[in-house]
Amino acid sequence: MKFQIEKSALTSIVSTVSRAISAKTSMQILEGIYMEATEDQLILRATDTEISMESRHACFVEEPGSIVLNASLFGDIVRKLPNAMVHIKSEGQKLSLVCEQSQFEIMGQNPEEYPQLPELGGDEKIVVTGEALLKAFKETQFATSNDDMRIVLTGVLLDVQPEGITFVALDGYRMALSRIRGEQSVRRDLILPARGVSEIAKLIDETKTLTLEVGNNHVLIQFDETKFFTKLLNGEFFRYNSLIRTEHDVKVTCDRKQLIDALERASLMTGKERNGLVRLEIKDDQIEILSNSEVGKVHETIRAEKTGNDLTIAFNARYLLEGIRVMDEETISLGFTDAVNPCIITPLEGTDSLYLVLPVRLANL
Repeated sequence: MKFQIEKSALTSIVSTVSRAISAKTSMQILEGIYMEATEDQLILRATDTEISMESRHACFVEEPGSIVLNASLFGDIVRKLPNAMVHIKSEGQKLSLVCEQSQFEIMGQNPEEYPQLPELGGDEKIVVTGEALLKAFKETQFATSNDDMRIVLTGVLLDVQPEGITFVALDGYRMALSRIRGEQSVRRDLILPARGVSEIAKLIDETKTLTLEVGNNHVLIQFDETKFFTKLLNGEFFRYNSLIRTEHDVKVTCDRKQLIDALERASLMTGKERNGLVRLEIKDDQIEILSNSEVGKVHETIRAEKTGNDLTIAFNARYLLEGIRVMDEETISLGFTDAVNPCIITPLEGTDSLYLVLPVRLANL
């Protein structure tokens, strides 16, 4: 193998595909990047078996060939090269790199041992705008579970119906939901792993329309010269619709930014041993936010419009804040049944996003 490529182009595609490398792998070959020079382009590939990426870039190829290089080492070398043409050639499993006065020799691995890209085995397609997909991921991904014993909850559900897609994430304490409306030709449930969602979000161009190609066990998204595959999580997701109430005994409307600011200040006084609990006292035309710990007390008040009876309820401050922060609307609505049932938070206008969070029993405060 022998080719030349600009340092800036090589840095870009190396950093892109390196996102698919996992630090936890027990297979040495998966610590590497597969590199292949063919005709007039360089192909780089990386995988951790859950997500796989392939990126291509035009370059001047004198001799085709392939090799596998340690991703961390090769990435560090490339980033520190001068901004000039990089000359690379390999013989067997040894690679030589020259860039101006810098010369490296790197031992690689057998490219024939590197995994191939997944085969989809299906032809269903979901079409969404980059802007809508990024918003839906932002509004849900944070609520996925870290519990590997409930593997389906470690991902984001895409409930694809002819009229649109509902994105759902839940971890047993809260649930985040976001909808993209628009005609789809697919009717299917997909569960994307949280890591796959995170990496897709980094690649999305909000100005473009994206096509998700759905296979039996994987989803493929093409981003210009980069292919991104993520493995689907297998299992039945929780029946999320059963958690959503449309009628509330107590309903409160308030300014989202004011509520966030007050909760953040109250969180400063929550002791770690108390898991960041805050108490909300909803009465008249205001919400009082209180916290009491060994380090001190705090009392915040914001204006609100209320229908229904007065209510005192407690929450984990972080859980409450995370769901409110991802909403874009200025005014939000909080719906309650009582002090022990979930609070449902929605924008004042529209039904395309929703956040549900369980309260903490007051006896725990």
